[in-house]
Amino acid sequence: MRVPSYQLIENEIKEKIKKSELKHGMKIPSENELKETYGVSRMTVRQALNNLVNDGFLYRHKGKGTFVNHTKMEKRIQGLLSFTEEMQLMNRKVTNKVASFTLMQASEEVAAKLFLNKNEEVYRIERIRSADGIPVLYETLFLPRRIFKDLTEQIIRESLYTYIEKELKMSINFSIQSIEAVNADETVSKYLGIPLNNAVLHITLNTFLDNGHPFEYVTSYYRADQYRFIQHAFR
Repeated sequence: MRVPSYQLIENEIKEKIKKSELKHGMKIPSENELKETYGVSRMTVRQALNNLVNDGFLYRHKGKGTFVNHTKMEKRIQGLLSFTEEMQLMNRKVTNKVASFTLMQASEEVAAKLFLNKNEEVYRIERIRSADGIPVLYETLFLPRRIFKDLTEQIIRESLYTYIEKELKMSINFSIQSIEAVNADETVSKYLGIPLNNAVLHITLNTFLDNGHPFEYVTSYYRADQYRFIQHAFR
């Protein structure tokens, strides 16, 4: 049985990645260049690249091209680690970009999540979080001002959990989170550098201190081509 041309291209690129001939972060040739190299149609090349992106071997950076990917990062659901701590365990370099930092009155939903009275103030913060220069997580945080009286953008550019434990001397206890697959809207597409409507993992997170008070309500979007979630289950 004849192997389809797109699959031959996929197999060759996978083999080069496995042999480290193509290393993480390397830009691969354009569709036109690959079309000429393999003597196939652009549609065939595109199908091969799409499959490799979906399987996590490649990733696209909007406006820049297609690049070789690391193995997907794993987020363990049963633990409570910050993004910075997770990346440190995988020897990935973290950078945080603050897209917005505002003080506002909590909406009814946010007030309920943070156990706040009506009209109490919260910080609303948007962050884009990158691993080895690749934007992998876009999040919106709501933090109660009553806990974070002296919060600054500089603190948010670093590790919030470290600030809570080292500077505020508070203990983080547990979180409640929900996960669902959604398609990237214009904002998510823009901040993560992915095509509109690409699949992303949407997480809402409510995290509590050991005194039972919630200190954050977060909505996050993880790149599905960069992340997979792992859970250990016991009977």
